[in-house]
Amino acid sequence: MSIFKYTYPIIDCLVISLVTLFTFLNFIEKPHQLVIVIVWMLLTVGITLACKKFYDQKFGFKLFGILFESIAIASAISAFVCFFLGSDILTYMLITIFATLTFICISLVRIICIVLAKLFPRKKNVLIVGAGQDGKLIAEEIQQRPWLRLNVVGFLDDNMNNIEDEDSTIPILGLTCDSEAVIKDNNVKVLIVAVKSRMDSNILTDLVKGIPLGVKVWRMYRFYERITHRFLVSKMSVNWLFYDCVRKKALLYASLKRFCDILASIAILIITLPLSIIAILGIELSDLGPIFFTQMRTGKFGKPFKMIKFRTMYQDKVEDDFDDDLNEVHADDKRIMPFCKIMRKFHIDEIPQMLNVLKGDMSIVGPRPVREEVYYENKERIPFWECRNWVHPGWCGWQQVKTSEPSAEERLGYDLYYIKHRNLFWEFWIFLRYMLKVILGKARGK
Repeated sequence: MSIFKYTYPIIDCLVISLVTLFTFLNFIEKPHQLVIVIVWMLLTVGITLACKKFYDQKFGFKLFGILFESIAIASAISAFVCFFLGSDILTYMLITIFATLTFICISLVRIICIVLAKLFPRKKNVLIVGAGQDGKLIAEEIQQRPWLRLNVVGFLDDNMNNIEDEDSTIPILGLTCDSEAVIKDNNVKVLIVAVKSRMDSNILTDLVKGIPLGVKVWRMYRFYERITHRFLVSKMSVNWLFYDCVRKKALLYASLKRFCDILASIAILIITLPLSIIAILGIELSDLGPIFFTQMRTGKFGKPFKMIKFRTMYQDKVEDDFDDDLNEVHADDKRIMPFCKIMRKFHIDEIPQMLNVLKGDMSIVGPRPVREEVYYENKERIPFWECRNWVHPGWCGWQQVKTSEPSAEERLGYDLYYIKHRNLFWEFWIFLRYMLKVILGKARGK
């Protein structure tokens, strides 16, 4: 993987800390207060950069535009907090100085890193065993992510059909028995095994003899999971997902997660109480119907529950089987009450789901719940679909953070990745990223 891909956030955190220290050192007397300010600036700027996908952007004007926008948003949030704390004009001036210096310093660091990367390239050459559908898929995924700094030099394949039908821009460099020479001639550092069928002992022996020390070997689906942060459902085994799911998730984790869910849902209900009151009044004045919209959804282990939302559409214009998780709804949809368009944009209509969290039907973070009809339909159509219900459904999730309009298969891939890797720190990070997207009005996927 690219050295810069993973060191950029660390370098940026160091830059933000140093700029904060330089800006506020002479104006804050107590050390612990200075530490609080540094941590606050790190969190606001860092989370904003992550939510704007700053570290996934290619080098160019757009990168600096996103950097400027992110720092401006973080500074505005800090100024907003300072306003409520009764800060003076000097504080706003210091925040402005901080924002300016941070933008300049991070930009300079990025330019220096890019120049160094050009002068001293550190790309790792990748060789893929298998030139079939799986091999071409993982090659395409690698090529779509230049920040990984991986170069696919070619394939090894013993299947004559693949060799004869070669139509890829990436060449087939030989048979598996040629692995030693191919790896040596091309300075291969990463080898990915993308063979569908089980390889016989002769092929494995050829590969073992041909792979020198220092070459990292991956199975295709594991590498796919590593770079895409979702499962390749067609290649996964329910057995290892099962063991990954139950092995590390002890009773302590479940108890702490439930405790955090209760605290977070209560806090959200209290903080958003003014918005909820405005929403209730607006719905009452817009349409003589119920305040809340409830719909049966599938919960943990397939248990159905009633999910609650503020009603945002006219009572007489919505079919019984309508599902705004799946049915496309545009901002100018005539079924939406005019007052409620802004509610949907900023997901205010989902605040009542905190009651589902308090009841234990949902969690703050987890796979989004679907209707029972969708659950059973996908269960028959998509392998391992029911596995996403091994945990409580969530108010927000990994899929909502990563992509806005996934297919059902992609949705399952992100959900299963979450189930395997979930932990409280990561879930807190998912929650923060989702909340920032909501505040910016860019959260998609109800």
